[in-house]
Amino acid sequence: MDYGPATGIELPGALGADAWPRIEAAVHASLAAPQAASLLEEIRDALSSAGGAPDWEELASENARLEHEIEVTASVDPLTGLRNRSRFFEDLRREVASARRHETPLSLIVLDVDDLHAVNEAQGYDAGDRMLLSISELLLTRLRVSDIAARVGDDDFAVILPHTPLDGARTLAERVGEALGDGVHAGVASLDADVTSGGELLQRADRDLANGR
Repeated sequence: MDYGPATGIELPGALGADAWPRIEAAVHASLAAPQAASLLEEIRDALSSAGGAPDWEELASENARLEHEIEVTASVDPLTGLRNRSRFFEDLRREVASARRHETPLSLIVLDVDDLHAVNEAQGYDAGDRMLLSISELLLTRLRVSDIAARVGDDDFAVILPHTPLDGARTLAERVGEALGDGVHAGVASLDADVTSGGELLQRADRDLANGR
C-alpha cells in the first residue's frame, strides 16, 4: 500500500505513489475551491474505506459517480443552479446545429438585471444573491423541460428556446419581464438564414436588449 502525500490515507498499490497528486490536480482543475475540497474529502473517505483488499468493481462505480459529479458541478452556476457560461455556449452551439439540421425554429432570450452592484453595495451581497435566486427560480417555473436557462454573467441570464419561433419567445420574455418588474430588461432573437452561429444569435439578442432600453 502507498500513502498519499499529506493525506494520512493508504492508496491501493495499483494506483501508484503519485496517484493522490494527480487526483487533486484533476479535481482542482475542474471545480472551484469549496466544491473541490468537498469532493476530495469524499474521495479520501472512499479510498480509506477500501482497506488492504479493495473492491475494484465498487471503486470503479464510485469513480464513475465522482466523474459524473465533477462534470455536472463544472457545468452549473453554484449560486443559482442554472447552467454556467461555458456550458451555455456548448448548449447554444448544439441547439443551433440541431435546428439547422432538422429545420426547426430556435430562439434566444437574454436578460440584464439593473442595479445589482448598487444592491450589493447598499444592502450587502446576501441581498444581491437573493435577487439573483428569485430570478432563477422564476425562470425555472416558467420554462419547459426542453428550454435551457443559464447565468452568463454577474447580472446576465440567457434562455435557449428550442422549437420556438420569435413571436413565442417575445411572449415569454414579456411575461418574465412583467413578473420581475422594471429592474430586468430582455432582448430576443431567433435563428434565420442570416445567422450562421450561436455567437451571432447572441449578438442579435444583445442588440435587441440595447434597443429596448
